[in-house]
Amino acid sequence: MTNNDIATLNVHELKQRRDANPDLCLIDVRENDEWQAMRIPGTLHIPKDKITMDIENKVPDRDHPVYLHCHGGVRSLYAAHCLLDMGYKEVYSINGGIAEWERSGYPVEK
Repeated sequence: MTNNDIATLNVHELKQRRDANPDLCLIDVRENDEWQAMRIPGTLHIPKDKITMDIENKVPDRDHPVYLHCHGGVRSLYAAHCLLDMGYKEVYSINGGIAEWERSGYPVEK
């Protein structure tokens, strides 16, 4: 797997895009216990290991932009690679994940 073809954004760019488009498709790929402990409001939850099985039910249009985050940015890169392999055209991994999002003072639910 190479990360060169996976588009990444930092949390500030994600915040700007979400402010401009509140319906932006943001998916949290962390495990269920992590999701229960803290999450970004309005985020879908599909764990990394289930993303290839569940994504088509949540986002059937492969041309629809998909933004992925995890805790720090590693699992979201893996999930992004999987979606690109499935034919999704516009997939973004969020550098720093929810940890950086929270450190930046952006809203989370606990």
